[in-house]
Amino acid sequence: MHLTFVDYLILALYFAFVLGIGWLLKKRVSTSDDFLTSGRSVPVWITSLAFVAANLGAQELIGMSASGAKYGIMTAHFYWVGAIPAMIFVGVFMMPFYYGSRARSVPEYLKLRFDEKTRGLNAITFALMTVFSSGISMYALGLLFQLVLGWSFTASVLLSAGIVLVYTFLGGLTSAIYNEVLQFLLIVLGFIPLAYLAVSKAGGWEGMAERLPRVMTHSWKYAGDASQNPMGVEIFGLVAGLGFVLSFGYWCTDFLVVQRAMAAESMSAARRTPLIAAFPKMIIPFIVIVPGIAAVALSSMGIGYSLPV
Repeated sequence: MHLTFVDYLILALYFAFVLGIGWLLKKRVSTSDDFLTSGRSVPVWITSLAFVAANLGAQELIGMSASGAKYGIMTAHFYWVGAIPAMIFVGVFMMPFYYGSRARSVPEYLKLRFDEKTRGLNAITFALMTVFSSGISMYALGLLFQLVLGWSFTASVLLSAGIVLVYTFLGGLTSAIYNEVLQFLLIVLGFIPLAYLAVSKAGGWEGMAERLPRVMTHSWKYAGDASQNPMGVEIFGLVAGLGFVLSFGYWCTDFLVVQRAMAAESMSAARRTPLIAAFPKMIIPFIVIVPGIAAVALSSMGIGYSLPV
């Protein structure tokens, strides 16, 4: 694929728009509260979309699409079991503690609730996790640009990291939230046609089901025994491991997503943020996972992309 002048112009305008958001919001940042919690003034519909978008990066899009191709529709459990219940729990039970404490972050809340050692341990472990997670996301993004567009891997990684650094430095959390909402809308508008066209080209859902192993088009039917599905997990492990341990550990305590709700304009808005975010979260599998499943069907038809043997 070779980009033309118009393509580069669109990319330049997008980058300028993203940085412009940070520049325009710079005047709103005068204190640490403004930088870390947006002065608790962001409308609930913005914080709700940002709550979902904070988890919707290159790692999520590429990884979940690939998991769809590997495991089939069972991958949707990462959303329906591994996200929705925990998002409801954090909105109903946890946000009153976080928001009501007036803490500016989850580590600061832990300091108020316990002590400085607990806050320090949480901050260090979260920083390490973020470095590794962000590194994987940037690696996936750089590799995608290198394979699809022919761009330099190093330049792609540095460019993406630099843009995020600049607009976050300028506008703090507010800038990050508004850019996440923009990216969420672009992802949804871009992936919906992709999902629709891929499934249509594969003959619809029924056409795909005829060309794929049955286990790939059923979410619960083959979860009775770990040996019956490619994910290698049974119902108890799915519900207890993914639906309780992993999901609650992430959605209820992760600084990255909880911080979006803490930027809401009121306690009521903070509690509603993850609840409202659960609705778009439920439809994400249809636009992220389904294209991966359709790709396998298209490959078996000889009209889709397939790796050389």
